Amino acid sequence: EEDADDLVRDFQDEYQGQYNDEEDFAYEIIEECYELPDFAKTYFDYEKFARDLFMCDYWFDDGFVFRAA
Repeated sequence: EEDADDLVRDFQDEYQGQYNDEEDFAYEIIEECYELPDFAKTYFDYEKFARDLFMCDYWFDDGFVFRAA
């Protein structure tokens, strides 16, 4: 059985931040995790990348992004 400390810890582990939409989050992931040259970023499909991220790994609710547990 989870206690309050476990719930807070789970929230802190899963909470990723607040974003305008799923694509905004995907853009930040690309900026932070990948070293794409500027010219390549103009060709990158952030919408499709976001769709893939939110299929299983993350969920979005009212501007908040969480990592799927």
